[in-house]
Amino acid sequence: MITPNNQSAVSQIASTIQVGMHKDKETQDLLNKPLPLSQGMDQKDREFLELIVRLVNEGKINLYGPSTLLNHEVYDKLDFEKQGRADFESINLLSAIREIKGLYDAGYAETYQVANLVSRLRATKERLEFEGGDLFII
Repeated sequence: MITPNNQSAVSQIASTIQVGMHKDKETQDLLNKPLPLSQGMDQKDREFLELIVRLVNEGKINLYGPSTLLNHEVYDKLDFEKQGRADFESINLLSAIREIKGLYDAGYAETYQVANLVSRLRATKERLEFEGGDLFII
């Protein structure tokens, strides 16, 4: 609680916090920037990244339309329960694709963050397709 007795101390603390935040903007920007890869991305992951970006840019994948990820020739033959699982997983995959695309468009394609996201996305997709067939267009 601010009282007349401690108002000066509170003002000094608030001033210090504001100055510190403004003064350290460069440091914060540096910390927020994804780390560049010291070596290139794995070849399979590189090809997968290029496929994703191409499909999004061509409009075949809508970043807010999970059904655009589905291979309907396979999906339509699944029973209701497996279709529900595929629908759920397509939402998760699309969330990762949005994050990858955002970083890619911001110029961070060659970073550990993108490499990790792409590798994890590819592994998840392969696991799901091992269980349910060629469910996705990626």
